[in-house]
Amino acid sequence: MTTDPRGRLPRHDEWTGLLRPADERPALGIFLVTANSMLTELCGTLPLDWVVLDMEASPMTKRDALHMLQALNGSGCAPIIRVPFLDHHAIEHALDVGAAGVMVPKVDNARDAAVAASACRFPPEGSRGLNPVRASGYFEDVPGYVDSSNKTTVCMVQIESATAVGNAGEIAATAGVDVLFIGTGDLALSLGQPCVLTGPALDEARAAVLTAARTYGKRAGIFAYSLEAARQYIDEGFDIIAFGNEVKLLREALLGGLAVLRDARV
Repeated sequence: MTTDPRGRLPRHDEWTGLLRPADERPALGIFLVTANSMLTELCGTLPLDWVVLDMEASPMTKRDALHMLQALNGSGCAPIIRVPFLDHHAIEHALDVGAAGVMVPKVDNARDAAVAASACRFPPEGSRGLNPVRASGYFEDVPGYVDSSNKTTVCMVQIESATAVGNAGEIAATAGVDVLFIGTGDLALSLGQPCVLTGPALDEARAAVLTAARTYGKRAGIFAYSLEAARQYIDEGFDIIAFGNEVKLLREALLGGLAVLRDARV
């Protein structure tokens, strides 16, 4: 009996759930900021739909990202790499090492969105170069990967400013963009209400992004800073939701445990 080596490597056909129809349950995930492969492997054992390997807001290196991707081998948890900034090489590299897709921060207009989408797709749909070493199963099936990649790679662009919200329609209309993902913290800053993640301005911004995504058949995602907010965003119709990162979730769990144990000693 032989073992299929592809069983241990990225399976892009299993990750298209991130782009599931909007009438099905939302895809739930978290951001990973510690660059820790063991915590990443833990995520792969849980019923998480996706995780973000955050190379923008962490000290994560390319090698760290590779090890984290390897930790998810064989899991159904789709790894998305948030690249540090809008950069063709960074996007290509993230996909070549086996990410299911990329999240591109601070996309403000259709021009930015088109650059991101083009870097995610092989010609003729885009301008991605051909070097999918790990993504192709270490050259096991390069033609097969190239043939399927344009259909399965997920291109997420982040809406993180008032300008981006105003241009949400043209961003959503951009060919090759799959997901409009709201970065709530930076968006609140841009709207003049730092660290205040509720209120009419945020409500209007979320509604505008949702409308743009629905109009052009794209998915809408968002970062929730609390479970209460995540439930609200599910009710509003967001398809892809991140409900924290491993550091924030660990802190909350530790504080909860300490509160219980200290109360028990009284």
